[in-house]
Amino acid sequence: MEAIEFKAIIHNGTVVIPPEYSSQWEGKAIRVIVLNDSELLSEPVQKPKQVTFNAISLNTQGFDFNREEANVR
Repeated sequence: MEAIEFKAIIHNGTVVIPPEYSSQWEGKAIRVIVLNDSELLSEPVQKPKQVTFNAISLNTQGFDFNREEANVR
């Protein structure tokens, strides 16, 4: 089964299939599922959460950094 998606407006109970699809499906049995886009537009759009970073302060006074010791494997 092949699935395609396109948007259309119903006029007098008729859905017009775009030309790029209508010729390949002419005379074939198809299944149509209708979704109302106007309901999707009425849902509130959620704003992304604002991410905050807290600063950290370390007292490094008196700390001796030894590169050789830090890189020991």
